[in-house]
Amino acid sequence: MTTQITFAGLFPVISSSHIVRKALILLLCATPLPAFAQSTATPTATGPAAAPTLAENLSATPKFGQTQEQLAADRAECQLWAKSQSGFDPTQYGGGVEPSAYNVHRLQYGRAMAACLEGHGYSVRFTAPVTAPPPSPPRPVTVTPLVARYTPPPRPELRYHPFAVHIDGGYSVAAGATSQNLEGGSNVGLGLSWFPTSVLPIGIRVDGSYSWFRAKDPLLRAGSFDSGHQDFYGGDLDLQLNLAHRSSAAQLYLFGGVGRYREQTVLRQVSIVNGIVCGYFDCEQGYFPAVTAEQRTTSEWLHAWNAGVGLEIAMAERASFFIEARYLRILPNSNQTKFVPIRLGFRF
Repeated sequence: MTTQITFAGLFPVISSSHIVRKALILLLCATPLPAFAQSTATPTATGPAAAPTLAENLSATPKFGQTQEQLAADRAECQLWAKSQSGFDPTQYGGGVEPSAYNVHRLQYGRAMAACLEGHGYSVRFTAPVTAPPPSPPRPVTVTPLVARYTPPPRPELRYHPFAVHIDGGYSVAAGATSQNLEGGSNVGLGLSWFPTSVLPIGIRVDGSYSWFRAKDPLLRAGSFDSGHQDFYGGDLDLQLNLAHRSSAAQLYLFGGVGRYREQTVLRQVSIVNGIVCGYFDCEQGYFPAVTAEQRTTSEWLHAWNAGVGLEIAMAERASFFIEARYLRILPNSNQTKFVPIRLGFRF
């Protein structure tokens, strides 16, 4: 007789899904570890930098897995050290050294950089730089200041012109015996000059003039006159010689020739007479000065000669200023009429 024993009261009822889950866990635990590692291991990218870095003809490769950040820091440190050892600064034009020592200092800088990087754990390959002149610094930009300058007009010069007209005026000084009878007086004149060629400095000039002199007492007392004057008018035909001169703006010249003049003398006697004197509103009996006698004499055309010197200064293209003095004597010699006209004028 078979007896059936039940454990319903001792253990809980276990479902089929629970049994499957437990079986899978036991299967995974029984799997060998090498197979599990072979199926789950993946490569990582955290290795050291292998790309060489180029600077000053050298390349540096990390030996101990230094990162790019460490390489940059070591490179900056080595640059400062190489600069202090060689005196070469690659950040400056010409390395900051004399042009004659440029190649030597540049080579020393590269070797110092290589030694420093090797000391920091890098494999360094250094190539000596090609000998070359240092880079020339850029030319400084010079700014020319804008300066406003006054340019004077060209200085006028005396140029050759065949014909020229001149006007003048001035003062005449009585000379010799003429000064005893006449005071000095004024004069005016007009003339024309002609230079046939520019090769010869000789020309012909024609001058017309008028001079006025006040009479002195010796001339007045000869006829009991109170006032009077003497006039001279006429002209001269002269040769003019321009002297050699260094400046083209001024020149000296000589002139002289013959002429024809007339003398006109006017002498008056003034007396106090009794008569009718008229004013603005009425007339009445009174005394007043009046010309009671007058003498006018005019000579014939008399021969004369003259000689003088002048200075001419250029003013414009065809204009010039001149000053001249001449000695003028009117014949006959018995009268001894002579005076010195001093004239200022313009020639066109």
